[in-house]
Amino acid sequence: MGGNRYLSKRKRRYIGAIIASIVTTYTAMSMVQTASAESCSLRDATQWQLDLHDSNVEQTPDYIRAVTETFLQACPNRPEFQDASRVAGIAAADMHDTQAAAQHFRNAGWMTDLVSNFYAISSFYAAKDGKSAWRVRDQMIESWRSRLERHPSVSVSAEPLENGMLYQLYFTELDRDAGTRASWVAVPFGPGLPATLSFSQDRMRLALRKARAAEDVDFRYVDLHRCHGRRTLGRIDIDMATSEFDAAARASLSAYLANPDLPNAGSENEISICAFPRRLLPGVPKP
Repeated sequence: MGGNRYLSKRKRRYIGAIIASIVTTYTAMSMVQTASAESCSLRDATQWQLDLHDSNVEQTPDYIRAVTETFLQACPNRPEFQDASRVAGIAAADMHDTQAAAQHFRNAGWMTDLVSNFYAISSFYAAKDGKSAWRVRDQMIESWRSRLERHPSVSVSAEPLENGMLYQLYFTELDRDAGTRASWVAVPFGPGLPATLSFSQDRMRLALRKARAAEDVDFRYVDLHRCHGRRTLGRIDIDMATSEFDAAARASLSAYLANPDLPNAGSENEISICAFPRRLLPGVPKP
């Protein structure tokens, strides 16, 4: 991929990681006395942040990785080290440097955002470290489930199936972006990535449908989300109860769990990142 479109999409991948590291950097200002005793100071961390936001330099993966690895080598004891490792891991993965990406993600430790975790899973798998890949997946799933269970507008239930765990999610408030009403999320017990079946009333898709049909339509889409794409299975009447579709959802995802997707299915050693990870693991609705 190339061109301005690719660069803008690629830049967005770093936003979450860079914002988190900015927060860590400025939080660390309260630790100036401790930092002053180290060979690497807060000034070095601030300079790294300035380098990442230098408008005079194209923010390519090569550049982001170079300035971040320079900071990591000089400042292994700084509180920003883990966040910087995450940024370097994403950049190395975009450069398809499998071993370097995996090592950076090992140094990053536990990460809270889905994009970074999916990067780590794919990087570890490509580096032949399946144990680390599936450990990251399981930690990510547990954190995601716990976060949803604490939200008053989400109902979560879990049921073990033959080859994996099935999570049922019901949303009492529609997400303003996707309009998701209910989702079934399948997570393999063994190697494999999650997949999600969802009911949604996506405003953009409904508006397009209305424009094409030249009539008012009101229904829900039934979508199957997998790592590298979404497939619309059909449309159902908005008045159809979610429970009426439960058996079909279970059957569909049970079949998926018997043969789940793996990272880098196209090329064994290539780092291939899941598209739209938030569709695989729906988040808290944005009212």
